[in-house]
Amino acid sequence: MAEQVINWNRRDFLQTASRAALLLPAIGVTAELLACSRAKSSTTSDAANPTWRATVVPEHEPGEPLVVSGTIYAPDGHTPLPGIKLWVYQTDASGHYSPLSESGGDNRNTRLHAVMQTNSEGRYEFRTIRPAPYPGRTNPAHIHAYVSGPGYPEYWIDEYLFEGDQFITEEMKQKFGGEGNQSSILKLTRDSDGTWRGVRDIVIERCSKNCTGR
Repeated sequence: MAEQVINWNRRDFLQTASRAALLLPAIGVTAELLACSRAKSSTTSDAANPTWRATVVPEHEPGEPLVVSGTIYAPDGHTPLPGIKLWVYQTDASGHYSPLSESGGDNRNTRLHAVMQTNSEGRYEFRTIRPAPYPGRTNPAHIHAYVSGPGYPEYWIDEYLFEGDQFITEEMKQKFGGEGNQSSILKLTRDSDGTWRGVRDIVIERCSKNCTGR
Protein backbone atom coordinates (compact mmCIF):
# COMPACT_ATOMS: atom_id res chain seq x y z
CA MET A 1 0.00 0.00 0.00
CA ALA A 2 1.41 3.44 -0.92
CA GLU A 3 2.29 5.60 2.04
CA GLN A 4 -0.08 8.53 2.56
CA VAL A 5 1.51 11.93 3.12
CA ILE A 6 -0.48 14.56 5.01
CA ASN A 7 0.56 18.16 4.44
CA TRP A 8 -0.16 20.67 7.18
CA ASN A 9 0.07 24.39 6.64
CA ARG A 10 1.53 26.74 9.27
CA ARG A 11 -1.88 27.76 10.66
CA ASP A 12 -2.99 24.14 11.15
CA PHE A 13 0.25 23.33 12.95
CA LEU A 14 -0.02 26.31 15.32
CA GLN A 15 -3.66 25.51 16.18
CA THR A 16 -2.81 21.87 16.97
CA ALA A 17 0.22 22.86 19.06
CA SER A 18 -1.87 25.30 21.08
CA ARG A 19 -4.49 22.67 21.88
CA ALA A 20 -1.75 20.23 22.97
CA ALA A 21 -0.20 22.83 25.28
CA LEU A 22 -3.53 23.34 27.02
CA LEU A 23 -3.88 19.60 27.61
CA LEU A 24 -0.38 19.00 29.04
CA PRO A 25 -1.13 19.99 32.69
CA ALA A 26 -3.94 17.45 32.81
CA ILE A 27 -1.91 14.50 31.57
CA GLY A 28 -0.80 13.36 35.04
CA VAL A 29 -4.34 13.49 36.43
CA THR A 30 -5.72 11.73 33.38
CA ALA A 31 -3.13 8.96 33.69
CA GLU A 32 -4.13 8.39 37.33
CA LEU A 33 -7.81 8.24 36.43
CA LEU A 34 -7.10 5.76 33.64
CA ALA A 35 -5.05 3.60 35.99
CA CYS A 36 -7.91 3.65 38.50
CA SER A 37 -10.37 2.74 35.76
CA ARG A 38 -8.23 -0.16 34.63
CA ALA A 39 -7.95 -1.38 38.21
CA LYS A 40 -11.72 -1.50 38.59
CA SER A 41 -12.26 -3.22 35.27
CA SER A 42 -9.45 -5.76 35.64
CA THR A 43 -11.30 -8.06 38.05
CA THR A 44 -14.26 -10.32 37.43
CA SER A 45 -15.11 -10.50 41.13
CA ASP A 46 -15.84 -7.21 42.89
CA ALA A 47 -15.64 -6.43 46.60
CA ALA A 48 -19.42 -6.10 46.98
CA ASN A 49 -20.27 -9.53 45.58
CA PRO A 50 -17.13 -11.62 45.11
CA THR A 51 -17.06 -15.17 43.77
CA TRP A 52 -14.51 -17.87 44.56
CA ARG A 53 -12.77 -17.28 41.23
CA ALA A 54 -11.31 -13.93 40.21
CA THR A 55 -9.30 -12.46 37.35
CA VAL A 56 -6.63 -9.98 38.37
CA VAL A 57 -5.41 -8.74 34.99
CA PRO A 58 -7.28 -7.25 32.03
CA GLU A 59 -7.33 -9.04 28.70
CA HIS A 60 -4.05 -8.87 26.75
CA GLU A 61 -2.04 -7.82 29.83
CA PRO A 62 1.67 -8.40 29.01
CA GLY A 63 3.30 -11.19 30.98
CA GLU A 64 3.31 -14.93 31.56
CA PRO A 65 -0.14 -16.27 32.53
CA LEU A 66 -0.41 -17.60 36.08
CA VAL A 67 -3.24 -19.38 37.89
CA VAL A 68 -3.11 -19.72 41.68
CA SER A 69 -5.60 -21.85 43.61
CA GLY A 70 -6.02 -23.32 47.04
CA THR A 71 -8.17 -23.89 50.11
CA ILE A 72 -8.56 -21.72 53.20
CA TYR A 73 -8.84 -23.69 56.44
CA ALA A 74 -9.95 -22.93 60.00
CA PRO A 75 -7.23 -22.66 62.70
CA ASP A 76 -7.45 -26.43 63.22
CA GLY A 77 -5.79 -26.80 59.82
CA HIS A 78 -8.40 -29.31 58.61
CA THR A 79 -11.82 -27.64 58.37
CA PRO A 80 -12.40 -25.76 55.08
CA LEU A 81 -13.80 -22.28 55.65
CA PRO A 82 -16.51 -20.95 53.29
CA GLY A 83 -17.16 -17.22 52.99
CA ILE A 84 -13.60 -16.04 53.65
CA LYS A 85 -12.53 -13.08 51.53
CA LEU A 86 -9.06 -13.04 50.01
CA TRP A 87 -7.71 -9.80 48.52
CA VAL A 88 -4.62 -9.83 46.31
CA TYR A 89 -2.64 -7.18 44.45
CA GLN A 90 0.66 -7.16 42.60
CA THR A 91 3.11 -5.51 40.23
CA ASP A 92 2.92 -5.97 36.48
CA ALA A 93 5.49 -7.68 34.23
CA SER A 94 7.75 -4.62 34.50
CA GLY A 95 7.73 -4.54 38.31
CA HIS A 96 5.40 -1.54 38.69
CA TYR A 97 2.07 -1.24 40.48
CA SER A 98 0.83 1.41 38.07
CA PRO A 99 2.21 3.41 35.12
CA LEU A 100 3.07 6.27 37.52
CA SER A 101 4.75 4.28 40.29
CA GLU A 102 8.49 3.81 40.72
CA SER A 103 8.49 1.08 43.35
CA GLY A 104 6.32 -0.97 45.66
CA GLY A 105 4.03 -0.03 48.50
CA ASP A 106 0.91 -0.87 50.46
CA ASN A 107 -1.55 0.15 47.75
CA ARG A 108 -4.62 -2.07 47.84
CA ASN A 109 -6.26 -0.22 44.95
CA THR A 110 -3.31 -0.48 42.60
CA ARG A 111 -4.01 -1.35 38.98
CA LEU A 112 -3.73 -5.14 39.25
CA HIS A 113 -5.87 -6.37 42.13
CA ALA A 114 -8.82 -8.65 42.85
CA VAL A 115 -10.97 -9.99 45.65
CA MET A 116 -12.58 -13.41 45.93
CA GLN A 117 -14.62 -15.30 48.52
CA THR A 118 -14.15 -18.98 49.27
CA ASN A 119 -16.92 -21.36 48.18
CA SER A 120 -18.64 -24.01 50.28
CA GLU A 121 -15.47 -26.14 50.13
CA GLY A 122 -13.18 -23.28 51.17
CA ARG A 123 -11.76 -23.04 47.67
CA TYR A 124 -10.39 -19.98 45.88
CA GLU A 125 -8.66 -19.31 42.56
CA PHE A 126 -7.29 -16.28 40.75
CA ARG A 127 -5.92 -15.79 37.25
CA THR A 128 -3.16 -13.27 36.70
CA ILE A 129 0.35 -12.90 35.26
CA ARG A 130 3.65 -13.58 36.99
CA PRO A 131 4.67 -10.36 38.73
CA ALA A 132 8.16 -8.93 38.32
CA PRO A 133 10.45 -7.70 41.13
CA TYR A 134 10.66 -3.96 41.78
CA PRO A 135 13.09 -2.38 39.29
CA GLY A 136 16.56 -1.93 40.75
CA ARG A 137 15.67 -3.76 43.99
CA THR A 138 16.42 -7.21 45.36
CA ASN A 139 12.93 -8.02 46.67
CA PRO A 140 11.64 -11.30 45.23
CA ALA A 141 8.66 -11.11 42.87
CA HIS A 142 5.55 -11.41 45.01
CA ILE A 143 1.79 -10.97 45.34
CA HIS A 144 0.40 -9.17 48.40
CA ALA A 145 -2.61 -10.71 50.16
CA TYR A 146 -4.88 -10.30 53.15
CA VAL A 147 -7.93 -12.17 54.42
CA SER A 148 -11.08 -11.60 56.47
CA GLY A 149 -14.43 -13.24 57.17
CA PRO A 150 -17.16 -13.80 59.77
CA GLY A 151 -15.36 -14.18 63.10
CA TYR A 152 -12.00 -13.49 61.47
CA PRO A 153 -10.86 -9.85 61.52
CA GLU A 154 -8.89 -8.63 58.50
CA TYR A 155 -5.15 -9.27 58.60
CA TRP A 156 -2.24 -9.58 56.19
CA ILE A 157 -0.86 -13.00 55.34
CA ASP A 158 2.60 -13.81 54.00
CA GLU A 159 3.13 -12.72 50.42
CA TYR A 160 2.92 -15.23 47.59
CA LEU A 161 6.50 -15.98 46.51
CA PHE A 162 7.74 -18.26 43.74
CA GLU A 163 10.25 -21.09 43.93
CA GLY A 164 13.39 -20.46 41.91
CA ASP A 165 13.32 -16.67 42.29
CA GLN A 166 16.93 -15.47 42.39
CA PHE A 167 16.16 -13.03 45.21
CA ILE A 168 14.78 -15.61 47.65
CA THR A 169 17.38 -16.07 50.37
CA GLU A 170 17.97 -19.05 52.63
CA GLU A 171 16.51 -17.04 55.48
CA MET A 172 13.32 -16.48 53.48
CA LYS A 173 13.11 -20.19 52.72
CA GLN A 174 13.27 -20.92 56.45
CA LYS A 175 10.69 -18.28 57.29
CA PHE A 176 8.15 -18.79 54.48
CA GLY A 177 8.72 -22.37 53.38
CA GLY A 178 5.89 -24.23 55.11
CA GLU A 179 4.89 -27.83 54.59
CA GLY A 180 3.44 -28.89 51.24
CA ASN A 181 0.78 -26.59 49.86
CA GLN A 182 0.85 -24.42 52.98
CA SER A 183 4.17 -22.92 51.94
CA SER A 184 3.94 -19.32 50.79
CA ILE A 185 6.79 -20.06 48.36
CA LEU A 186 4.82 -21.64 45.53
CA LYS A 187 6.19 -24.46 43.44
CA LEU A 188 4.97 -23.74 39.90
CA THR A 189 4.26 -26.09 37.03
CA ARG A 190 3.69 -25.04 33.44
CA ASP A 191 0.92 -26.17 31.10
CA SER A 192 1.49 -26.91 27.43
CA ASP A 193 -0.04 -23.52 26.58
CA GLY A 194 2.54 -21.71 28.71
CA THR A 195 0.30 -21.03 31.73
CA TRP A 196 2.01 -21.31 35.12
CA ARG A 197 0.05 -22.94 37.95
CA GLY A 198 0.60 -22.94 41.68
CA VAL A 199 -1.30 -24.08 44.79
CA ARG A 200 -1.31 -22.46 48.19
CA ASP A 201 -3.52 -23.51 51.09
CA ILE A 202 -4.02 -21.00 53.90
CA VAL A 203 -4.70 -21.73 57.56
CA ILE A 204 -6.45 -18.86 59.31
CA GLU A 205 -4.38 -17.77 62.31
CA ARG A 206 -6.34 -14.89 63.78
CA CYS A 207 -9.91 -15.05 64.94
CA SER A 208 -12.44 -13.74 67.44
CA LYS A 209 -12.33 -14.94 71.08
CA ASN A 210 -14.77 -17.82 70.40
CA CYS A 211 -12.55 -19.34 67.72
CA THR A 212 -11.11 -22.82 68.33
CA GLY A 213 -7.31 -22.73 68.60
CA ARG A 214 -4.99 -24.44 66.18
